[in-house]
Amino acid sequence: MEVEFKETYLLELYEDGKTKDKRFKSNPQLVLQYIKTVNKLRSVTKIEQLYQIGSLNYEKKIGNLKGKSAVYINKQYRLIFEEVAETFPPHEVKILAIEEISKHYE
Repeated sequence: MEVEFKETYLLELYEDGKTKDKRFKSNPQLVLQYIKTVNKLRSVTKIEQLYQIGSLNYEKKIGNLKGKSAVYINKQYRLIFEEVAETFPPHEVKILAIEEISKHYE
C-alpha cells in the first residue's frame, strides 16, 4: 500500500526517526513503534488485510472522525489516516494518507 504523509513531522519521524516537534523528542520508543506501524501499513496490498494484523486494531472511525480510519501504535497512541481510493472501478484503496498521531481517547 502506498503511504502519504500529510504533515512534515510524520515524514521526518518515519524517514529520520526524529523531528523538531517537541512532542516526540522525549519518547524514542513511540517513534520506533510508529515506524513499525507505518511499515505494517505499507506491507499490505488490500485494506482488508489490516483486519488480519491483530496488533493494529484497525477501525473505521465514527463521530467527529467519520471518514477516517485508525490503527494503534501502542496502547496510548493511535495513527489516524484517510483511505484514498482509485477514481476508476473497482475503486480499491491504494493510498493511505497519514494525518496525525493522537493520544487515544483525547
